[in-house]
Amino acid sequence: MSSGNIVLQIHKDLVAGSLQLPSLPKVTLKVKEAVANPNQDLAQLSKIVQTDPAFCGYLVNTANSPLYRGAGELHNVQQALTRLGMNNTRNLAITYATRTLFKPRKHAITTWLTPIWKQSTLVAALAYVMAKHSKRFDPDEALLAGLLQDIGTLPILDKAAQYPDLMHNQQAVKELLDKYSAKIGAAVMRHWGMSKVFQEVAKSREDWMRKHDGAMDLADLVLLARIHSYVGTPHMQNLPRINALPAFAKADFGELSPSQSFQFIEEASETIRETQRSLGN
Repeated sequence: MSSGNIVLQIHKDLVAGSLQLPSLPKVTLKVKEAVANPNQDLAQLSKIVQTDPAFCGYLVNTANSPLYRGAGELHNVQQALTRLGMNNTRNLAITYATRTLFKPRKHAITTWLTPIWKQSTLVAALAYVMAKHSKRFDPDEALLAGLLQDIGTLPILDKAAQYPDLMHNQQAVKELLDKYSAKIGAAVMRHWGMSKVFQEVAKSREDWMRKHDGAMDLADLVLLARIHSYVGTPHMQNLPRINALPAFAKADFGELSPSQSFQFIEEASETIRETQRSLGN
């Protein structure tokens, strides 16, 4: 089957709702449900988290990372949940699930998933730093949004891997990802029950000229993080100037004006590296 026919098949599957979308693990779904319940408390959430030992270890390690580090080192889940809070625990459950999904399951897609995950963690780290400077956004939510923007690549690669000849055609696979990742990413966000804010972030993947009424939103922030992630790479040659993006004109980073081209990103390079490390990159 030609790459053109595969593209058509993927489009048909998406329209028909028959493209296999990744699902969240049970522990993540239970955490999401618990956090959405106003009657739940940290003690009950702790019982849910402890059903997955690997996730427990991830939470404790993350709570001890520079992103959340407090006065002393934590040693158990209860302490970690107290430091993180319920909303951050929910976000970290989705982060953990996403990191697991990007671990190669088929040899054919290993060469694609590894660089995509590395790029995703960089976008997430940049979004986190930008959100801290903006004060308009929750940094942890921005980090998660940046991490999820490439989630649509997973079902595309899984589908493409069914055709070995296609996987040897890097340009054809790249065209598939460029054309469909945003649309399928938004479908995954709906499938996971994520808010419309996150659906818009996925839908806006690399929509550099995206315009909308009102103030800067989370999708704008992630777009700015993404284009900055390409600075200094050959990919940047094919992209618009950063200050030509409508999102750039909406940016408000306190004392720093957009014309300063986010010099704080360079100043925050160590924070960015630490954030990537905390995501398992």
